[in-house]
Amino acid sequence: MVPLRSLDANIYYLYLIKLAKWLMLIMPIVVLFYTENGLDTYHLYLLQAAYSLCVALFEIPSGYVADIVGRRTTLIWGAILGTLGFGVLSLSHTFTGFLAAEIILGLGGSFVSGADSALLYDSLAAQGKQNYYLRYEGRITALGNFGETVAAIGGGLIAAWLSYRSVYVVQTLVAAIGIPAALLLIEPARHKIVTRPSFSQIAAISYRSLCVDKKLSGTIVGSSVAGMATLCMAWTAQIYFVEQGFTEREITPLWVMLNLTVAVVSACAAAVVTRFGVRRAMLVTTLLPAGFIMLGVLPLTPALISLFAFYLVRGYTTPMLRDLINRNCDSSVRATVLSIRSLIIRLAFSISGPFIGFAAGRTTLSCALILFGSGLLAVSVGATIYLFRNNACQDYGDDGP
Repeated sequence: MVPLRSLDANIYYLYLIKLAKWLMLIMPIVVLFYTENGLDTYHLYLLQAAYSLCVALFEIPSGYVADIVGRRTTLIWGAILGTLGFGVLSLSHTFTGFLAAEIILGLGGSFVSGADSALLYDSLAAQGKQNYYLRYEGRITALGNFGETVAAIGGGLIAAWLSYRSVYVVQTLVAAIGIPAALLLIEPARHKIVTRPSFSQIAAISYRSLCVDKKLSGTIVGSSVAGMATLCMAWTAQIYFVEQGFTEREITPLWVMLNLTVAVVSACAAAVVTRFGVRRAMLVTTLLPAGFIMLGVLPLTPALISLFAFYLVRGYTTPMLRDLINRNCDSSVRATVLSIRSLIIRLAFSISGPFIGFAAGRTTLSCALILFGSGLLAVSVGATIYLFRNNACQDYGDDGP
C-alpha cells in the first residue's frame, strides 16, 4: 500500500487534481448556458479570450514562483482559485459577472499550468524514473479525458433534469476536490535557482529558452502551435454543434465520444509514439489545423469524421510534446519553461478566438474556420520545420519513453 505522504503518492494526487480540472460538467451546455443569459458567439469567444489573456499575464510569473517557492504551493493556490471562479460563474447572470469569474479562473489556471507537469517529472526524476514520464503523462491526460467524458454525460443529465445553472453549481463542488489533493502533495528534491529572485531573471530564462537554446526553442514553438490548435478546437466544436442546431441531447453523446477518443489514445501515448517514432508522429501533428478547414468546407457527416480524426491525433500530441520539453530543459526552470509554452498558447488564443467570432459574425462560421485554419496550418508547417532543423524532435533511444 502506498503511504499517504510519499513521492509515489504524488502521482495519485495529481490524478485527482487533473480530475478536478477536467471533470468539466459544463462543456456540453456551456454555449447554451451563455446563450440563455443573452450572450452571442462573439461574447463567448471574448470571455474565453479574457480567460486566456489572464492566464497569459500570470503564466510565466506563476511558473517562476513554482520554481522558487515550490510546485505544491502554487498548485494549492490554483485549486482554491479554480473553486472560487466556478462559484462566481454559478451565481452570475451578466457578461460582467462572467468576465470576473473568467479572470479568477484564469489566475487559478496559471498557477496550475506547468506546475503539475513539473511536479510529476521531478517526482519521477527523484526516483530515477524520468523515462517513464510520457507513460504517466499520457495516463493522466487520459484520466482527464475519461473524466470529461463522464462529466459530459453527468452535465447533460443535470441540465435535462434541473437547469443549466445547476450544472455550474455542481462544477464548483467538483473543482473543490483539487484542494485536499494539492495539500497532500510532497515537494520532491530538485535543483533550484540559487540567485535572488527577480523579474530580470524571469526575462533571462525566457530569452534563453526562446532565443539561445535552439533545441528547447524549437520544442516550445512546435508544442505551442499544436496546443493552440487543440484549445481553439475545444471551443469551436461547441459553437459548431450549436450552429448545426444541436441541443444538449445531441451534443452530449458527441462530446462523450470525442473525449473517449482522446482518452484511449492518451492512455497509449507512449506505445503510439514509440511505435511510429517521434518525428513521424510530429509530422501528423503538423496537420492538426486542417481540422478547422474541414469543418468549414465539408458537409456535416464527413466534417464530424474529420473532427474525430483531430481528437485522435490530439490524444498523443499533448503528452508527447510535454515530454520533449521536459527532456530538453533543466529541473531548476522546468515550471517556468512549461509556463512559457502555455503563455504562447493563451496569447495566441486570446487573439484568434475573438477573430473567429468576429469573422463569423461578419460572414459565416464556415468562412471564418477556413480562413483561420489556413493561416494556422501555414504557421504549423513553419514551426515543424524549425523544430526539425534544430534537432529538437529525436526518436527515443533504448531507454524509451
